[in-house]
Amino acid sequence: MNKAMRKTIITIQFAVLSLGFTACSLAPDYERPAEALPTTMGEATTASTVNDIALDKWWERFNDPVVNSLVERALENNTDVLSSAASLRAARAALGMANADKWPALSGSGSAARKETPHYQLTPGADDTGNAFALSAMLNYELDLFGRVASSSDAAREDLASTAYAMQSVRSTIAAETVSTYYNLVAAREQLAITMESVETRRNTLKIQEERYDAGYGSDAERQQSQAELANAEVTIPDLKQNIESLQSALRILTGASAEEIWNAEPLAAVPQALPEPPAVGLDYLPASLLERRPDVLAAEAQLKAANARIGVAKAQRWPTISLGGIIGTGDSDIDDLFTSPARTWTLSGAISGPIYDFGKSKGRIESAEAAAEIAELNYIAVVRSAFKELRDAATKSEYSRQSVEARIKQAASWDRYLEIATERYKSGYADPLELLDAERGQLSARLQLVNARLDRLVSAVNLCKALGGGWEAQSDVVSKR
Repeated sequence: MNKAMRKTIITIQFAVLSLGFTACSLAPDYERPAEALPTTMGEATTASTVNDIALDKWWERFNDPVVNSLVERALENNTDVLSSAASLRAARAALGMANADKWPALSGSGSAARKETPHYQLTPGADDTGNAFALSAMLNYELDLFGRVASSSDAAREDLASTAYAMQSVRSTIAAETVSTYYNLVAAREQLAITMESVETRRNTLKIQEERYDAGYGSDAERQQSQAELANAEVTIPDLKQNIESLQSALRILTGASAEEIWNAEPLAAVPQALPEPPAVGLDYLPASLLERRPDVLAAEAQLKAANARIGVAKAQRWPTISLGGIIGTGDSDIDDLFTSPARTWTLSGAISGPIYDFGKSKGRIESAEAAAEIAELNYIAVVRSAFKELRDAATKSEYSRQSVEARIKQAASWDRYLEIATERYKSGYADPLELLDAERGQLSARLQLVNARLDRLVSAVNLCKALGGGWEAQSDVVSKR
């Protein structure tokens, strides 16, 4: 490339970049919708703990290596998580395409031909056949005077942010579902153990009843009733085992197991037989911090910002579009002479186009964009309100489930003691057999209900962590690439 051609390219680029900085945006200034928030949520109201690491990986607070392993596998292999990650890549690519419109488009072309010219068109002494070679580079650029390209880029950037937050919301949900399913599995195993223990107790009762009947101290009705109570306990065992299998399959799905693994996998190992105590989860957060902590709220706000930017796109389309173009090329009949001065050619051009009268189409685009922004604003407000409802429900559920566990512990202890007394009275001949059967039935029900209450308390702790916006890193690189 000779000096003259380089000077022409530099001139075109300088003109394009200089005019590009004159763009202005027609999008409305964004303001977060006002929403009345609670004045307090917990004890601490002087500082926000938005970046609380204990919330980022709240499941580690259960101090259970099995839980940690399951959640890690779920966040790496779950199909919903992988699908949301693919959506994020697509949104990032869309942003790249939108940003590319801010810069000139450079394209090139080349041609080679051999042709025959009619004799009547030839000059005296010229050959009737000849070659034609050409190379050219074309530069095109749209001057973004009214901010259409810039607003499109802003909208794509907010779409990317919304997708990133949506992915984090999926991760948070999958983590909570994994932990909840795991503790449902632990509870099911504990209930199976309690039921099998009760079956053994009732077998012993039936044995005593049969011995008394054989000795002439009991009736056949009493013996048959003991057999019926034993059968009532035994019939629940297959259902409990089936529930355990279903929960294990659900965990395999959550952790991204393949079809072969789902079908042939062995029962999960290292699963405890009793539910642990849940970690303490406090509401020591500022209400406003929830707006910055929950990914679903942040995703809804990013959608609102994108809709706001698209109003600018619609408004800019009412104004003329100005574009610059440049062509630098060379052409000759001899390929050896392509890059000589006589073969050089160049063109600079400018064009302007715009609507004159489109029968209300431009106005309709603007009104449609404004309506979409209004919908996005209402959606944001709805998501914020839903977030506080979810948090309040989780907080009250956590407190009432704690009270329920305390009451169930007292209830189970009372039935345990009643069964001890009824057993001793029966062995001594002072109690009716129905009293013993009633005590066994009541103890089994109380112990199973206690397991359910403790499970509710654990799940409520999981839901409270999720409702507070836990399960993702608020300053993650994925979101910060805005």
